Amino acid sequence: MARIPLVDPDQPEAPGRETLLAVRDQIGTDNNFFLAVANNPAVLDSLVAFSSGVYFGGAVDPRLTELAYLTASVVNACHY
Repeated sequence: MARIPLVDPDQPEAPGRETLLAVRDQIGTDNNFFLAVANNPAVLDSLVAFSSGVYFGGAVDPRLTELAYLTASVVNACHY
């Protein structure tokens, strides 16, 4: 069970609903991180704007993004 409630974008009164539906259309699924952040729609909008440029928009070469993930995993002794 999530400690932070997850927003259901299928509910008409959901905070950040339009943004969550746009993210769903872009990545093809709901992401729990975005659903949790949607409790504060202003933060959600800022996060989506940042993510669109860095992760989804192709501003950073996908190979460099993967290298950053791997580097962070090694530095933090996480299994990737």
